[in-house]
Amino acid sequence: MPEKAVRAGELQLWAEDFGNPVDPAVLLIVGADAQSVGWPDSLCHGLATSGRHVIRYDHRNTGKSTLIDYDKSPYDCHDLARDAVAVLDAYGADAAHIVGASMGGLIAQLLGLDHRDRVRSLTLCSTSSALAGVVSALSGEASFFSPPPHAAYLAHAARVSAELTAAPPATRDELIEARFSAYAPLAGRTEYDLEGCRAILTREYDRATNPWHPDASRLAIAATAAVGDLAPRLRTLDVPTLVIHGADDPIIPVEHGRALAETIPGAAGLFIDGYGHVCANAAVIEQLRAAIVDITSGS
Repeated sequence: MPEKAVRAGELQLWAEDFGNPVDPAVLLIVGADAQSVGWPDSLCHGLATSGRHVIRYDHRNTGKSTLIDYDKSPYDCHDLARDAVAVLDAYGADAAHIVGASMGGLIAQLLGLDHRDRVRSLTLCSTSSALAGVVSALSGEASFFSPPPHAAYLAHAARVSAELTAAPPATRDELIEARFSAYAPLAGRTEYDLEGCRAILTREYDRATNPWHPDASRLAIAATAAVGDLAPRLRTLDVPTLVIHGADDPIIPVEHGRALAETIPGAAGLFIDGYGHVCANAAVIEQLRAAIVDITSGS
């Protein structure tokens, strides 16, 4: 798992890879303000063992990548897609199989639309063509993101936000638990490894340049909100595509995944009963590995 500092314009993006560089490249793009290690090591190693050269990286303003002043240098998901291209360049990958989750799935869509020659296939996990609309939907405003996040999740998020505002976390453990309190309701109905999720959040805290970047979520939301609904453009996309979505996803309801699969010509859909948005157990991770291996075997 050699690490690499990738140059993307004036930024440096932290990246690492798994497996043999002569194998087909698979670029994993994580969501929002998460870090690259949100992709479980078991998935990365499993894909590498299956003959894939796996690359994961930290978005700007997360993890070990460059922190910038958004107000002075604003950016959106188009810029984050160009960051992904810079990562491919750094690893000498003319084209790669792109796997994106949540906001990473929106970035993956933009790669397919705007950088078609760099994309061999798309695997879009827990995302939507209209993901930009989730920003207003999360705040209860009118939005083109329909159906909206589940009411129970919105109520939980509001409650957690109020609690953190009233008693801001200060210590390492408090900060990790605060983040976990927001993630745990995303798990779904199956027996998820929530302690594994907490372990990932702990690892994120301990490896980050700024362990508690107070603006990271805001910046990810701003980057997403600038894109709009990609459905009209996706109707002519000619990239082999697999859509993977949890039937119990409370923040991006499964209807978005089904619509995405229907919008992209020839796209296949894998809808996993009981699966939420994060914190998958070992069985689901193996299901993801097998599905990614399958779609990356044909091109």
